[in-house]
Amino acid sequence: MKLVLTHYLRSLRERDELDAILPDLLAESGFEVLTRPRRGTGQAGVDVAAIGPNPDRDNVRSLFLFTIKSGDLTREHWDTGQQAVRPSLNEVLDDYIPNRIPPHLSDLPIVVCVCMGGEMRENVRAQWSGFCRMNEKPTVHFAEWNGDHLADLILSGVLRAELIEGEGRGMFQKALAMLDHPDAAYRHFSSLLNVIFDKPKNHAERTRQLRKAYLCLWILFVWARDAGNLDAAYRVSELVLLRSWPHCDMTRLRKGATQQERMTHFDQVLHLHIIIAHLLLVEKIGPFADKHYALSMAVNSRNSVDINISLFETLGRLSLHGLWLDTFSTTQGKVFAQEMGEKADNVLDIAIKMLNANPVLCLPIRDDFAIELALFMRLAAVRGRLLSVIDYIRGMSEHLCNGLIARKYYPMPTTDYRSVLAHPGDRSDAYFEENTRAGILYIFVLAWLEIIGDKERSERLRSTLLEHAPHMTHQIWIPDGQTDEVFWGGGQEHGLSVPGLPLNESLEAIFELINRVIKEHPLHERVSAVKVGLLPILLTACRHYRMPIPPHVWQGNDRTAPDSIALD
Repeated sequence: MKLVLTHYLRSLRERDELDAILPDLLAESGFEVLTRPRRGTGQAGVDVAAIGPNPDRDNVRSLFLFTIKSGDLTREHWDTGQQAVRPSLNEVLDDYIPNRIPPHLSDLPIVVCVCMGGEMRENVRAQWSGFCRMNEKPTVHFAEWNGDHLADLILSGVLRAELIEGEGRGMFQKALAMLDHPDAAYRHFSSLLNVIFDKPKNHAERTRQLRKAYLCLWILFVWARDAGNLDAAYRVSELVLLRSWPHCDMTRLRKGATQQERMTHFDQVLHLHIIIAHLLLVEKIGPFADKHYALSMAVNSRNSVDINISLFETLGRLSLHGLWLDTFSTTQGKVFAQEMGEKADNVLDIAIKMLNANPVLCLPIRDDFAIELALFMRLAAVRGRLLSVIDYIRGMSEHLCNGLIARKYYPMPTTDYRSVLAHPGDRSDAYFEENTRAGILYIFVLAWLEIIGDKERSERLRSTLLEHAPHMTHQIWIPDGQTDEVFWGGGQEHGLSVPGLPLNESLEAIFELINRVIKEHPLHERVSAVKVGLLPILLTACRHYRMPIPPHVWQGNDRTAPDSIALD
């Protein structure tokens, strides 16, 4: 396990990686963290400040001032470059210590610590030793924390015996070993989270569990990045995000230190998820989105079903990433909000290019891909780009009609891979009725045809459904009072299904019923994440656990759940 950790620490970058986990390691090891890394503010050489015992001075209570360096500390990084260590140490001595230490801490001995994920190379150790001798004072000491020391800190603190030994340790190592097989890695990591999130004795223990899950995610992400395969890391990051949310939900915690600590922790988990999503979706997939059939070929399968499943999965991930960025674009801070809005538009551009370059996305092979379509259309709506995507919905309605008439290439209600792979087995009445018995996709497409005012296509799709699939049950799903309690861990026994939408009456009757359901069951009263303005958490859970997107958020006129679906 120590070998795993040292490899992980050496691979961490300084900004947003090593400096992101160090405060948690310190807090778990009994330190009082005073400051965390911040961007845009002068730090006078100190990335992290904390109070704790100094093992080199009989564990006397000391003020630690950390300067962080990623990887190995070499001669090149000692005195030159943007992230050079020696200039940072001089800033600590010349500015931070005389000017920035609060008066009530001025009597504490000071430890100026160089922290690195790797090790200090021999060719720089002489300079480091000379610097320490020259600047050592009775109240100012120097220390070196390398990757080996940090690994020991992790093993003795955050990753205690109940995680790294026995069953939990085996699950974690299997998840790392199976990164090239994302389904297997996800399965082992999910089992690990079940071990980590055991029923705690108190709030402090729950906080330690959250930190363990976060750190394990970091380790898996770094290994996945080094292996060049981020698929498992993305799946696991969604899972950790969802499992962490109910324990960090501000509406469930009393105001105070615990609430603030948990909210800060959730921000860190969300930030890591966004980093992983950006690397996978924008940097890795984005450059090939506009190349005709490039992403289809990258699936590395001759079967159109594999391509369809993989690309709709990617479309959903892109759309969800864009919705997170759009949510950030409404936060305070004009420059940051503008940057997030531009990034959301870029993600939407990637999704649209992918649609145009890969015709297999014209028709989903599975009915539950209505989830991905709902996320995509909402992103286009909140970014004001509907004119760029309405032809996509129009074309899909035509393909859906043709599939029903020909009894071929129509979406299946099951997610079982073998069944989808063999679809359509035949064109008999029995097979057709069994595989069109219920659905959520058709009613979603009908809704959007009505929203954009395409009466002709919506009426054609409705009449085709009545003529060729009169037995089909069209339904929607909405959260109920139990959703907020069980959804984040993957519970399926919650929510309300509204089946039997009156397709045989009229389109107006259908949407009148949907709008009544929306008004009688408002999302913000059912899901606390929506109430506090974090709708993408609910959307993440819907996509991750394959539950339909509630009709409240289909349209996306704004960034909150609308009171009704507006029809032209």
